Formats: sequence, structure tokens, C-alpha cells
Amino acid sequence: MLRYSTEISTIVRRGRDEFFDRADVRNRVTVEHFLELLGEASEAVGQSLRNANPDIPWGALRRFRFDSAHPYDDAAAPVNYEEVWRFAVNDLPRIARQLRRAHPPGSA
Repeated sequence: MLRYSTEISTIVRRGRDEFFDRADVRNRVTVEHFLELLGEASEAVGQSLRNANPDIPWGALRRFRFDSAHPYDDAAAPVNYEEVWRFAVNDLPRIARQLRRAHPPGSA
């Protein structure tokens, strides 16, 4: 999960203009893909680890992954890259710090 967070932060450090460059979708698609992988990885985290680290927004990571990975569902909206950008810039750095400080179940 930290690897995906690091990759995303590397891309968003290039700036908003590069992320939203209409001629080059690679940055947006790459961040979207890494967010999906981050969400998938969060789904694989066991309940005991989640319980030991309740400050990490496990549910939000899973929901973000589902919304991003399933835009083709009839009721789903297309991927909102403004939301992807805001999450990557505003929320993910805090989540990455929380992941770095995460501790295994039974430790404190």
C-alpha cells in the first residue's frame, strides 16, 4: 500500500496542470490505477490489523477503489478526476503517514 501511495505522490508532485493535461491522459490513468490497487490491497488487510489501526480509513479506501474500478455499471458515474486529484493531494498523504505508523494487532 505504501508503494502505491509513493507512486501516486510522485505523479501529483508534477502538478495539477500536468495531471489534467488533455493531450496526455497517462498521469490520470496511472493515478487511478494505483488508487484501485491501493483499494484492493486494503481489502486484503485482515480484520485484526484493521481493528488495531482504526484511524486508517479502510472503508473509504475500499469504496474509492470500487467507485473507480466500476464506472461501466449502468448506475455508476464516470470517473471524476477532480475527486481523484483531491483525494491524491489532500487525503492520501495523511493516509500514507498512518500506514507507516500502523502497528500489528496486539502491539501498542
